[in-house]
Order: sequence, then C-alpha cells, then structure tokens
Amino acid sequence: MFYGKSVRWHILITFEILYNDSECSAFTFSEPLMNQLAHRLFLFFLIFIGLTTTVVIFVRNFDYYILPKEERPFHPRYETLKPSGVESHGYGIVGTAMIIFGVAMYSSRKRVKAFSQLGKIKYFLEFHIFLCLLGPVLVLYHTTFKFGGLVAVSFWSMLAVVASGIVGRYLYVQIPKGIYGDELSVKELDQRGEHLLQRLKETYGLSESDIRKFDALATPTKEQRSIAALLSFFIISDITRRARVRSIVRHLQRKDIDRHTVRMIAQTANQRIQLLQRIHFLEELKHLFHYWHVIHLPFTIIMFLILLIHVGVAVAFGYTWIW
Repeated sequence: MFYGKSVRWHILITFEILYNDSECSAFTFSEPLMNQLAHRLFLFFLIFIGLTTTVVIFVRNFDYYILPKEERPFHPRYETLKPSGVESHGYGIVGTAMIIFGVAMYSSRKRVKAFSQLGKIKYFLEFHIFLCLLGPVLVLYHTTFKFGGLVAVSFWSMLAVVASGIVGRYLYVQIPKGIYGDELSVKELDQRGEHLLQRLKETYGLSESDIRKFDALATPTKEQRSIAALLSFFIISDITRRARVRSIVRHLQRKDIDRHTVRMIAQTANQRIQLLQRIHFLEELKHLFHYWHVIHLPFTIIMFLILLIHVGVAVAFGYTWIW
C-alpha cells in the first residue's frame, strides 16, 4: 500500500541521511571527543523525534487512513482527521512551517555573509535535512493519503525535492571538508593522504605491497566520465568497500598481527581509500554537485508556488484552522 511504503521509506531515509556523518570522520580534521559525542547525541535526538512522530501519528490514525474515500465520513474521528479537520489541518500547517523554516535557515547560513560565522554549516545542513524530511511526512498526513489536481502536482514536486535532496546530501558528503565545513584544497587533501600513509607505514608497519593493495581499491577499473557512471562508481564503492578491505585484513591477520591493530589498520586504510577516491574525482564531484542544483532548485520553486496558491485558496474559502 502507498501509505505504508511512504512511511517506511521516510523512516529509513531519516536514519541513513542524518547519521551518515562520514565527512566528519574520514575527510575532516579532528574535533574534540566531547564535541563529537555531543554531535552524535544531537543526531540521535533528531532521529528519535522524527521516527517517534512518524510512527505515533501513523499508528494512531491507521484505521482512518486505510478506509476508502467514500467510507471516511462515517468514521468517528472524520471531523478532526479530514484534511480540513483540526488535527490533519494542523499537520499541514506545522509541516509546511518546518519546510519553510528549514529552507530559509540553511539558505541564510549558506548565502548571507553576516551569518557565515554562526556555527558549522554541516550542523545547519543536518537540521535542514531533519526539518525537510519530517515536514513532508506531516504534509502527507495532512492529505490523509488522498490528493489530486493541483495539490497532487505540489505533492509530487515536494517528493522530487526530497529525493533530489537525498542525492545532494550524498554528493555533499563526497566532497572533502575541513572542521568548519569549508572545502579543502587539493594540497590539503594530499597532506591528509600522506599523513594516513605514514600512519600505515610507521605506526602499523605495513609493507609497500600491502599499501598498494589498499590503494588499488580507490582506483576504478576504467575512467568514469559520465555523470551516471561517476555516481554509480561512488555508490557501488561505498557498498562494497568494507567487504574488500576485510579480505585484505584477513591476509594481515595471518601475519600474527593482534586484532586491535588489525582493526585500526582497517579503519585507517578505509579513510585513505575514501580520500584517494575524492582526490581523483574532486573536480568531477564539484561539477556533479553544480548540476544537482540545476535539478533541485526548479522543483523547490514549483513546490512553493503551488503551496502559495493552495494556502491562498484555503484561506479564501475559510479554512483557517483554529482561529
């Protein structure tokens, strides 16, 4: 059923997108341990709020959502759960406010010079993602999974914005950044790569041949030229990299290296592999991120234009929620 798939999809996406903080571990310079802990607690809090809100509302109103449209007026809570009812109308208002605030907040931090020193941009991005994932869920509950006409265009535009936002977040993670979220230069990336190389050699005593095996995982079998090929390369690499690193680690375990050292080697090698990939495709990634903006922005504009029309018509016909 559409509503069940949609809720499950949002639950999975909320966890994966908010908790994927690999730019903090692999591509940024070290943060104090307490800052990292506070950051993880903040992410878990957002995930908890998002999942709890999504599940509680869905379970609470499930018996209404599964009814055919013609049977809904006979439901005992029809007056509050219909799209113009107090509860569902409230979901729409709160969800819309979350989307507007999320977009305005992140755009202001990113583009307004006066806000450029107001915290790390990645924190604003994470809160933007939280608001713009939970907001559409609430808007979906406002529609009670039944919509058509101009509202349907706005809804599918909203889903297109969410989907393209997920892709954008993935691309954002691939571009190496410093501790404050600013992009690193090729020179800084090379220095970071050299630091990881020295750690593998001097701290863990890896040979040149062992290091070459790890570095080979960062090099594609053929040049990735098209946008689709580049994106698929990174996705497949992210999915399979750990398994391929483990196969090399098993080779190291046969050399009588203790388990803790092997685990640290795997962690360091994994960071170096990711870093080498990003260095190799840095310019292509930046171009891909630019093309993503070309897709994401029009859908966002369409969504907000139709939203304005929808709100204007609703107010004109007297649907003003609780006031």
